[in-house]
Amino acid sequence: MVAALKRGDEVVTGGGIVGKVERVLENDRIEVSIADGTIVKLIRSTIQTVIQNKADTKK
Repeated sequence: MVAALKRGDEVVTGGGIVGKVERVLENDRIEVSIADGTIVKLIRSTIQTVIQNKADTKK
């Protein structure tokens, strides 16, 4: 599931930070919005959980 991250996915990091994927970058990096106007770059392997959106589970 972490391998298939895409823009808009809600994620939880290993440190417990919850955010929304803004961009998937090269070299296993992603940009995650954690608050209005605050975007952090993370290494993909630090993502612990991808939270399923209700719309995604109805497919």
